[in-house]
Amino acid sequence: MEKLLKYNAPATIFEEALPIGNGSLGAMIYADTELDKIPLNHDTLWSGKPEQYIVEGAKESFQRAQKLVEEGKYHDAQVELEENFTGMWLNSYLMLGELYIKYKNQGEVTSYQRTLDLENSIVTVSYLQNGIKFEREYFISYPDNCMMIKLKSSSPASYEIYGGHVGKSHTTAGDSVLYFTFESPTTIGPEYAAKQRPVTYDGESVKASAMARVIADGEVETEGDSLFIKNVTDATIYFCAETSFIDVFTLPNKPTFKPCLDRIGELAKKPYDEIKKSHIADASSLFNRVKTDFGGKPSDKTTDRRLKDGDKDLGMCELLFNFGRYLIISASRKGSRATNLQGIWNDKFYAPWSSNYTVNINLEMNYWPVLMCNLPECHEPIIDLIKSASVKGKETAEKFYGAPGFVSHHNMDLWANTTPVGNKVVGSSRYAFWNMSSGWLCRHLYEHYEYTGDKEFLNNVAYPIMKESALFYLFMLKEKDGKYIMTPSTSPENGVIIDGQKVFTLPYTTMTQSIIEDLFTNISKSAEILGIDDDFVKEVNEKKDRVGIYQIGSQGQLLEYDKEYEEEDVHHRHVSHLYALYPADIITTDKTKELAEACRQTLEIRGDESTGWSMGWKVNLWARLKDGDRAMKLVKTQLTCVAPNNEINYSEGGGTYPNMFDAHPPFQIDGNYGVCAGIAQMFLQCENNKIKILPALPREMDKGYIKGLLAKGNITVDIEWEKNKLKNLKLVTPIKQTAIINIDGKDTTIQLEAGKEYSITA
Repeated sequence: MEKLLKYNAPATIFEEALPIGNGSLGAMIYADTELDKIPLNHDTLWSGKPEQYIVEGAKESFQRAQKLVEEGKYHDAQVELEENFTGMWLNSYLMLGELYIKYKNQGEVTSYQRTLDLENSIVTVSYLQNGIKFEREYFISYPDNCMMIKLKSSSPASYEIYGGHVGKSHTTAGDSVLYFTFESPTTIGPEYAAKQRPVTYDGESVKASAMARVIADGEVETEGDSLFIKNVTDATIYFCAETSFIDVFTLPNKPTFKPCLDRIGELAKKPYDEIKKSHIADASSLFNRVKTDFGGKPSDKTTDRRLKDGDKDLGMCELLFNFGRYLIISASRKGSRATNLQGIWNDKFYAPWSSNYTVNINLEMNYWPVLMCNLPECHEPIIDLIKSASVKGKETAEKFYGAPGFVSHHNMDLWANTTPVGNKVVGSSRYAFWNMSSGWLCRHLYEHYEYTGDKEFLNNVAYPIMKESALFYLFMLKEKDGKYIMTPSTSPENGVIIDGQKVFTLPYTTMTQSIIEDLFTNISKSAEILGIDDDFVKEVNEKKDRVGIYQIGSQGQLLEYDKEYEEEDVHHRHVSHLYALYPADIITTDKTKELAEACRQTLEIRGDESTGWSMGWKVNLWARLKDGDRAMKLVKTQLTCVAPNNEINYSEGGGTYPNMFDAHPPFQIDGNYGVCAGIAQMFLQCENNKIKILPALPREMDKGYIKGLLAKGNITVDIEWEKNKLKNLKLVTPIKQTAIINIDGKDTTIQLEAGKEYSITA
């Protein structure tokens, strides 16, 4: 199994450094031999406080825009929305600071090695300098909620440890401890709009205390704001952090310093090896739920060399898949916040796109592989965010639309803000006026039930939230020509040209209708499972078959809007109108062949190369079209090496950075998760109540196995193939059930007994 990232030089830039994390704490490991910089993050360290940004008169503005669209004045409608409906930028994910380790030893470095073990979640470093062998280990433990750094040398060595800080923060040192304090700004604009929202502090935002304690077999002294470790062969750094965050509804005023001091004191009583052992047991137990062999050949090259040399072989595809699973385990754990645009790893005060939640695909994509890769507990953070948004979104629905239920837009933050952003910027309606994320997020709730079979969760959590989302859309739908449409509507983040003007707000879009149809369908299924038959369900069932609108254009493509327009960008990175193909399963190659073919033609017109996350989405779409070779082509395109850049680069040309992070560019983690899900879809798909085995296996992947994937119904699946055909299949589930297995297009109905393995050998 490809599970090791390896390098023969330290990182010099963020996109070469190696990520470690436990869902809450995050760090990037550069592992330099002179000055080791470690950017630090905590998942609750965001700007702002629990408040929503309500726009006065927004409801009336929406009504005016709706009337303008009905009159065919589309551009006027979007101007109305941009000037009177869009609201304040939401809050930003921030960095805690930096930990620096300065090495006093000087001289030529040889035999340098830096590795990230994905299975054990440990970065190791070793090298020779002046005849001394230096070894280091870095990891962040979930069981003990701390970062651990081990510094070893074959002869006595000396180090200086100090902190770096951003914004309103500082560091001090004393008694073998380095102290960090941080206060988040109350307001901070996005990097691209910093002047529109200057940095301010009011004392009511999140604060943090962090501490690094050193235990060594030599002297540890304090001088100024630094710790000096002198003449040691073994030193251990214990690092932990506490923030004042309580929950998304409460001002963050929890004490931080004393709890952090008490915890670092207790941690320091634990031997390093004890913490390491429990960390490995925890991380590896999750990672090893899935085991892989894609049939690639071992490589002696370093990871960055493989990327730079264009080694887009099966081994690199397997490494990319397993790296995606590692990132899930490192960034999304029970009790943590949902992963943002950069997971939990950010080294900038002004992060790209505020490193918050973009919910018109990117947040959702972060969680696409989680259930399939048998990590349902790692799915809980997005469920927690949806719960909070369903509460905050009721105010948004009422104040912005005069509607019942709840709604959320294209952007969210730590505080589960659901209001539209845009700040009256011309053209902002292309992203800001999009009120469909609440519907899309409900898919994650229903899928959690589908994969786990947890009926209590469906009854107590998923269904009530889905119902609130549907209440909003039921109120908003208007009947037209025998259909129900949501108007006005946008298709993120694309537009059309009408009379020489860029237009983003139109009568309806395919994506909008698809999301509502998908939500209504899942509510109908849930009601049947739960035995609910009331007036609400009857209305949903009456309207769900008249919501989906799918039209085919002059080139055989699936239309994105209510009719065929001149497109602003025919190669746009978003393929929003294919939502019904994936992540939904409204369009399938079995049941709706003509529409599936229209999706294929749409992808041909859009093209393969795009931003990193867009290519990740396309891997899934081609896999759903049962075209494994084309899906693999996209995987390899995503493995295009992108050179790191100190400056934020928002240009096209996605791919993979030397540390395997996805390049939008800049770094966005959704591409890693998207391609991980897409690769899993090559081997297993759950569609039309069937478990499809090897539905999109690429021809070059002629022999191999993948074990431990999770199918809907809480069924763990082991698949082995040879000569592109199934060789062995094993299924096991804790729930007695009937399942339909599809192999080579043929359906077989099987009975699964709880806890008993079911096997098929070809």
